[in-house]
Amino acid sequence: METAVEVLDCTAWKAMLDREGLAAAEASVGVLTKDDFSARSGRVLVWRGTACGASVALRDFRGDFDADVAMLLVADGDALAAVLEQGLAEVPQLVRRGRLHPYMLRSLDGLEAAGLADFVEDFGLVFPRH
Repeated sequence: METAVEVLDCTAWKAMLDREGLAAAEASVGVLTKDDFSARSGRVLVWRGTACGASVALRDFRGDFDADVAMLLVADGDALAAVLEQGLAEVPQLVRRGRLHPYMLRSLDGLEAAGLADFVEDFGLVFPRH
């Protein structure tokens, strides 16, 4: 199993995200290991697309998130390593297998306003319309 340090490597995530050609967004996606999520403490990798490529940083995690984080991806080290190796196209398969858990921290309208709705749709995630 991969360690949190290995799967939350900013340089590796930036390289993968730049290959993916992310669209610029006003909000960020957080990546957190299952262990840190359960402990409500640790490090969260935060990324978003910009006009100049991916912006990637590590932040302290104490059970809550900064206002710019609109979506959270929580998974074990092996699943996060697979995303790093295979790219974002691996995410929907990991979600279907229950190995990666996405959490939306904003409404669909909020995600659309932040420029992340297409990203969520690419993952095959759905929002009920009430």
